[in-house]
Amino acid sequence: MVSWFSNLLRGGEGELGWDDVIRRVVDAIAELRRYGARGEVVLPPEVTVRITVGEGSVATVKELVDRPELDREVGAALANRCDVPLEQLPHREYVVSAADRTTVTVSEAAQRPWHLRITGGDRDGQEVALPERWSEVTFGRGSDNDLVVCERTQFVSRRAGRLVRAGHVIEVHALDQGDLLAVRRADGDLLRPSRTARGCVAIKAGDAIELADGRGGTITLAIRR
Repeated sequence: MVSWFSNLLRGGEGELGWDDVIRRVVDAIAELRRYGARGEVVLPPEVTVRITVGEGSVATVKELVDRPELDREVGAALANRCDVPLEQLPHREYVVSAADRTTVTVSEAAQRPWHLRITGGDRDGQEVALPERWSEVTFGRGSDNDLVVCERTQFVSRRAGRLVRAGHVIEVHALDQGDLLAVRRADGDLLRPSRTARGCVAIKAGDAIELADGRGGTITLAIRR
């Protein structure tokens, strides 16, 4: 029996598989490249990738683009195609919808910064915007972090966790906070990155990160765009 993931990789007849999505997304983004005064390749800072497929394939393709590994492969292939460093590639947001025919189109998008709203602790009520162009940030207690969650709340580790951007999702990695760092999905599900096979959980806007003391105390970081 062919596994679920193998089906995603291959795609069925007339469907987009893993390699198809990567190839067509890279082709479409590469068409947006321009050349600077010294001949260097310039790409927009952010793009929206719109994928249309038949009604029956929407859920499958959404599963594909929600996997951070796919966006990493897009980035690697695009960097090679355009001879551009990874950090200078546009951030990519994926939108999948139903249509009569399969298409992949890319357009330049207005930048929408990610925000974290802090609830609890000594920075309760504050909202922090992540940098416009970022790929990885650490968060925790004190100024040694890219994102300072609190200054004096002792149950938050100095290196609580790390955020890694991958397309339109963010991967949350638990560092010193361990099992006391959890992700609360918008639908209420609770996941602990430290207990996953890869040590991380992918989240979207609407989800939240919870840092706990194991006795009922919690600081929550709500993810917003």
